[in-house]
Amino acid sequence: MPRILVAPLDWGLGHATRCVPIIRELQRQGAELLIGTSGRAAAYLQAEFPALDTVSLPAYDVQYPTGNMYWNIGWQAPGLARAIWQEHRQLQGLISGRGVQAVISDNRFGCYSQQVPCVFISHQLNLPIPAAPLRRVANGLNRWFIRQYTECWIPGRAGEDGIAGSLARAFPEMRFRHLGLLSRLSPLELPLEYEVLALLSGPEPQRTYLEAALIEQLRGLPLRVLLIQGKPESLQHSQPAQNIEAISFLAGSALQMAMATARIIICRSGYSSLMDLAAMGKKALLIPTPGQAEQEYLAHRLHQQGLCASQKQSALCLERGLKQAADYPGFPQGMVLGEGLEEAVSDFLAMV
Repeated sequence: MPRILVAPLDWGLGHATRCVPIIRELQRQGAELLIGTSGRAAAYLQAEFPALDTVSLPAYDVQYPTGNMYWNIGWQAPGLARAIWQEHRQLQGLISGRGVQAVISDNRFGCYSQQVPCVFISHQLNLPIPAAPLRRVANGLNRWFIRQYTECWIPGRAGEDGIAGSLARAFPEMRFRHLGLLSRLSPLELPLEYEVLALLSGPEPQRTYLEAALIEQLRGLPLRVLLIQGKPESLQHSQPAQNIEAISFLAGSALQMAMATARIIICRSGYSSLMDLAAMGKKALLIPTPGQAEQEYLAHRLHQQGLCASQKQSALCLERGLKQAADYPGFPQGMVLGEGLEEAVSDFLAMV
């Protein structure tokens, strides 16, 4: 039974949530798993898979204090480089000391080794950075790291009609395969209970800023609201307003039921959140994290395609945005999930 390290990035919860179907498929095919991550991603996966062994990897701990992407990343770059180097060194110890025979890394750049097969999971193969000189440098580094891995797995469907669009376009000399849409959720028919479900996630302090803005505006609307705060390290219920029920965290099946009972979802336009929306065929109001170019690109793309409404956090008007979201069709029902996952895992285990 091969021992596989699954190592999602601790940048919000999306990297951890989209690893759930991968972990389940690895278990189904007989792999022994070790989970390596940190922060809220670790708390989430420990809640989903309490029986699995876990190890703490260095926290990237990316924060977005401002809407300026260059400032947000620039001042944190030395810490990010240090975390990548530390996890690379730690991985070599896990291979020799814990018997790790292969690695699946979701956007952890340092989890590669020449000793064992290593897969890198990413939909961001072309970083959408506006400034051309910085874009060339960032994409050069991104591609160098991806080439250190045995293979790159791309969540989503191939082609420009996929959710990720040009972000997921493969580059020359790249070994890759598409997994199809990855989501721990699936369609569920239940009676509507909430007009709005607000699903929070992403780096601080922007997650907290958005939570405060949502509560301030939603408390004045005649709508029944469920607010899921995206804090898996604790489980707390509260009622910040008469019409708003708040819960710190919901695991997969409970979240699936909650989303099924909501008419409209408010959430970030992170790629994993979009795959969850697609899996459940939901309407949504998308609010990209300020300064996160990938989310801004995805929100704009889906808005232009006529699927979902979107608003900037700095110009948030929920009364107008929710009306727009209701008029958009949302994601179609019955989208196929993970059509390439079983084969990818089977071929990967055969390398071990």
